[in-house]
Amino acid sequence: TTSPAPQQIEETMAYYPLLPIIALALTLLTSLPSPVEGDAYDDLWTQYMQQTEAAKYESTVSRRERNLDHWDVPTAAAYLGLHPETLKPLPTYASSESSTDTSSSSTSTSTSTTSSDLTDEYVGHDAAILFYAQWCHNCHAVAPSWDAIATHMNAGTRSSNLVMALFDCEKNAKATELCVAAGIRAYPTMMYVGSGEYHDTDLVTSGVLGRDRSAGPFGATTLRRTVKFQGNWQYGDQILDWVRIMGGLSSWHSVVDSGPLRGLRDGLFRFVTGGKYK
Repeated sequence: TTSPAPQQIEETMAYYPLLPIIALALTLLTSLPSPVEGDAYDDLWTQYMQQTEAAKYESTVSRRERNLDHWDVPTAAAYLGLHPETLKPLPTYASSESSTDTSSSSTSTSTSTTSSDLTDEYVGHDAAILFYAQWCHNCHAVAPSWDAIATHMNAGTRSSNLVMALFDCEKNAKATELCVAAGIRAYPTMMYVGSGEYHDTDLVTSGVLGRDRSAGPFGATTLRRTVKFQGNWQYGDQILDWVRIMGGLSSWHSVVDSGPLRGLRDGLFRFVTGGKYK
């Protein structure tokens, strides 16, 4: 056997310092992600869109998507006639006990709004609300019908005079408190908020069965200008008819409570009560 020449040994030794660099380069090349194509790309895009949708639902700010509104607690309280902080029902008229303290410093000209100044006022248009919980399978089942009705009614526009909304009752403790104040006992519950008072029970059946059983499976309403849907949520036509009928009653309330008809009604009540009606 012949041993390598000294010159060959020196040339081989010259490459040894480059071996770590070559090994590092090979490691980096093998660790680069390969291009994603076909079904794998679709799966990654679907996962990204799902994460984006989930992040939107974590928001606590009201927003509108197409013809549906997603409400936060202050927005729902304003429509339902609840105090924004205590979530107690607001009075129809301002309290007469509120007074101004004139003995204090007269240099301050600013005015502050107290709880007694807040009243249950109609916002100028109706609202239909779907109260739900994320874990409720029936809520997810009725959601497409609710969305389709909102599109059909052109909700959220001036011409419709109607807002259709979603409210997650279990998003946080304050949302749960609001739903309790609104009388929500089951999911999904659909509620209509109009311009006047709704009567969902009568004296005879409520006296025999009780007010909640007399109203229907979802119980009687607890707020003055609201009424619950008592039909079968599995039939979208029933929900659509209910929204239209409640809207018609709300329009009638608006006509009766304003203009010549209100003057005629108030005059009749004053005549009957001997001028005591105000």
